[in-house]
Amino acid sequence: MPEPPKSVYVIFNPVSGQGDPEERKKLISEALAVGGYACQFIATTPEAGAKALAEQALKDGADLLAVSGGDGTVMEAMSALVGTDVPIAVLPAGTGNLLSINLGIPITVPDAVQVVLAGKPYALDLARTAEGRYFAIMGGMGMDAQMIADTDREAKDKFGKWAYFRAALKNLARRRAYIDVYLDDNPPLRRRAKTVLLANMGKITGGLSVLPDASPNDGLLDVGIVKARTLGHWAHLMGSALLGRAHRDAALEVHQARKVTLRPRREQPVQFDGEDGGRTGALTVEIVPRAVSVLLPADAPALNPGMEAAPVVISEGVARFWLLVPGLVLLAAVLFAIRPRRSK
Repeated sequence: MPEPPKSVYVIFNPVSGQGDPEERKKLISEALAVGGYACQFIATTPEAGAKALAEQALKDGADLLAVSGGDGTVMEAMSALVGTDVPIAVLPAGTGNLLSINLGIPITVPDAVQVVLAGKPYALDLARTAEGRYFAIMGGMGMDAQMIADTDREAKDKFGKWAYFRAALKNLARRRAYIDVYLDDNPPLRRRAKTVLLANMGKITGGLSVLPDASPNDGLLDVGIVKARTLGHWAHLMGSALLGRAHRDAALEVHQARKVTLRPRREQPVQFDGEDGGRTGALTVEIVPRAVSVLLPADAPALNPGMEAAPVVISEGVARFWLLVPGLVLLAAVLFAIRPRRSK
């Protein structure tokens, strides 16, 4: 008798992204079948998230997990695998897909499935809050978190990546907050910041490299303190990011640490891998070295130290947006300057 086909568990988030979930499921099944695998889809629900499903898959004896969803779904599943030898494969299906962009995982289903079939394991650092929440890409306090809070599911479905940009423009005028930044055991840095980024990886929405020295397995967090005060500062910072030089811009102060604590004078919004984390008066994050194993293409830059990263391919609409950012910022500055003043 012929051997039964090998099987892979696929944690599937049906509400991720903007496409038809049934079509996505079909594409995954067909691509895996070509490689001799059968699928066991386990769909997330409001009652059972990706972490719970991953934990159950481990109990059922899974020796490989694939996740079809956005960064939040992938991170939930990853948090269940910390301390295990079970690798995870990412089938990007979200709005931003920043994990895939940073690690060099293909965005299209057929190419991503090839990583499931022939990818190489990579020991990935994760960041962990004092409350035990993990994130893989970037956390933040301040404007970036408010932008995430202002971008709901409806906006993502309607505008895609543009939903984040609309929220970013809305929050450009947000006041800087007083935040004490503790790096390891050093005295605090007392700063006024628009946002403080805690990065395990350096690329953000649109493929912009904000913290290009951030490495996903160096055992360190890259801390970016954004101090931009004026709309002109924002325009210059965005231009620097387009050139891959944001970490050298005067509006961005960069440090590295294994453990970081942020203490704002007043409660501030926080986000983790693009997921709203609410508001807090204190945030402590530490790096967990080599926490999980993720499958990557053999030619991924992370697996080939010293290899120049391939350019990120972004949509024409996103590219046009970033080219328009300086002009939009200057227009906003003019509108701000001529807005009607309230009488006292």
